[in-house]
Amino acid sequence: MPDYLDYQKSIAAEFKAFEKRVRNLIDDRNWGEEGRYKEAVLKNYLRRVLPKNLSIGTGFVRNGDEITTQIDIIIFDNTYPLLFSEGDFVITTSSNVIGIIEVKSNILPSDLCEIVEKANRNAEIIAKGTCFGLFNGIFSYNAEEDVRRYYSALNNHDFSHLIHESFNQPVSPKLSYCVNHMSLGGSHFIKLWSLGQDQEESREYLSEDPTKYAAYYSLYKMQNDLAFSYFLSNLQECIIRVSTTNNNRNLPTGIDRFLYPIEGGKETCLFNRVYLKKS
Repeated sequence: MPDYLDYQKSIAAEFKAFEKRVRNLIDDRNWGEEGRYKEAVLKNYLRRVLPKNLSIGTGFVRNGDEITTQIDIIIFDNTYPLLFSEGDFVITTSSNVIGIIEVKSNILPSDLCEIVEKANRNAEIIAKGTCFGLFNGIFSYNAEEDVRRYYSALNNHDFSHLIHESFNQPVSPKLSYCVNHMSLGGSHFIKLWSLGQDQEESREYLSEDPTKYAAYYSLYKMQNDLAFSYFLSNLQECIIRVSTTNNNRNLPTGIDRFLYPIEGGKETCLFNRVYLKKS
């Protein structure tokens, strides 16, 4: 029988090994170069596992007269034309963007929400008010061990602009493209869930007011640095579900055991929840 858990552990170990390699050689001489190296490590891994019709670049996304700030990793469908391409640097339109990722060497709790909001602003330009499903991730190689500080930062932040309902829409379309996956070092993984998305405990909130509590971030304590591999597994799942060749948008039989090999799935690692509420 295949050992999917050990395989996912090996992916996490690979990222930790690469993360330390440059630091061991250059000490703290050039943090910027180390950051670019870490982006390259993640890009190279993605190139190995993503379908051939998807490519990886860094750059900007234009949607009409609006343009994003520079995005560390843009995952795009290469069957669409680009506006500009030179090496890894691209400028593309929103029509071919599948996902965006911000890559960080380290995230402090005090900086987390600012980074989230920057990624949300970029995603809003890409989606431009539509229900545009987008993988929007933040991948940090390191973070503080005390996840409660990140929980506190998220819990105290005003996310009400993401969930105010639009005209004739009880749930804001922004929830389909705001930051939905975060890896805070190898030990902590955060995922955005819509209420009612296979979550038993959300029923009490739905019964109270389905528009008052629209979504929540779940914080997971992961062993063996599996936050790295679970971030990547969620990206792969997202791509499978939006694939034009997978019309029923369901996962192929058995692949969930490969992507999420912890017994019981991600839920066994639940640490805490932050509900996005109306102000």
